Amino acid sequence: MRHPFLRIVVPRAAGVAALLLAGGCAGGPAAPPAAGPDAVRLVTSERFCVDAQAQVAATRVPTVNVLHADYDAFVESKPQVRPLQTQQYVWYEDGAKTRPKMISCKMKTSDHIRSEYGADQSDGDTSCAALNERTAQAVLASLGRAERRRLQFDGGRHVVYDEDSVTTDGPTWLAPFPMLSVGTDGALHVKSKGMKNDWLDPRLAKAAPRFKGTRYCHLVAPEYFRRVLLGEVRP
Repeated sequence: MRHPFLRIVVPRAAGVAALLLAGGCAGGPAAPPAAGPDAVRLVTSERFCVDAQAQVAATRVPTVNVLHADYDAFVESKPQVRPLQTQQYVWYEDGAKTRPKMISCKMKTSDHIRSEYGADQSDGDTSCAALNERTAQAVLASLGRAERRRLQFDGGRHVVYDEDSVTTDGPTWLAPFPMLSVGTDGALHVKSKGMKNDWLDPRLAKAAPRFKGTRYCHLVAPEYFRRVLLGEVRP
């Protein structure tokens, strides 16, 4: 099913670009309910990390999304648990910032959401790879007949979703990596890179609260995946 997401518009001003409550601006009309765990994304939107949070933690807790235009501000940012708040940064193929390539989402862990809102408010810990696969399958399902005839990688069937590469520290998570690549098997490999520090991890008992309960993912932009599948760009 197609969802009426808005294409993201990222201002050039430094720092936080906007503060959005489940897709609605603070002070504006009442925000709609938070996206559910089954939300599907077909374009990069200002709700992208809201939907990712809903899926990665299987939660429907209303979520505030902070959009960053400035990379350094995004690096320094941290997600929050009350209100549940995610941080979003979009990487682009082009200098004009019209072709999204990857979305970086800073989110909260399931155990932190449960600790704050109750045991019934988060029901799982989904991998970044699973989120990428959901996006890819939604893109494939949205293609028309003419587009399907153009599909690369055996009609989109020769796609491999590699297991998450998970770290516990930010610099490693932020280090560049090839999100999409063609393997020696000729398949399109979708690589996923995440960071996870559980809120209740005893190894973090003495850590500052802002460093705990963090769940980060780099996620493929639907538009970029579509372009690669259709042979318009090489990964």
